[in-house]
Amino acid sequence: MVTKGDITEIKSLSNPPQLVKNILVATMALLGVPNVEDYRYVKRALGDYTLLQNMSNIDIDSVSQETALKARQIVDGITEAEICKVSKATVSFLKWVNHVIAEVEKRTGDLSVATKQEPTA
Repeated sequence: MVTKGDITEIKSLSNPPQLVKNILVATMALLGVPNVEDYRYVKRALGDYTLLQNMSNIDIDSVSQETALKARQIVDGITEAEICKVSKATVSFLKWVNHVIAEVEKRTGDLSVATKQEPTA
């Protein structure tokens, strides 16, 4: 579970490593934060006092398959051990992202099927 201490630690990083940024972008995308491609918006969302509440009360049904797929692609291949070496506080965010993605998959089916069904240009 993500704690206030985790958020405080991450916010204190003036220029976090790319792995940390990726996990935070995936987190904010799942929460529906706009403009997550711009890290300034992610950093602003980290300062939102309702962030922990929004994360713990997320409505899985409101997360689209496309959003979950995008988040999965962002964090794909990042392991807890790997991120722990860079930022221990970010491990809880990675666990949360993976949990939400797994719940969306339970609801909608395997996300890899969604990529196979996309028309090719």
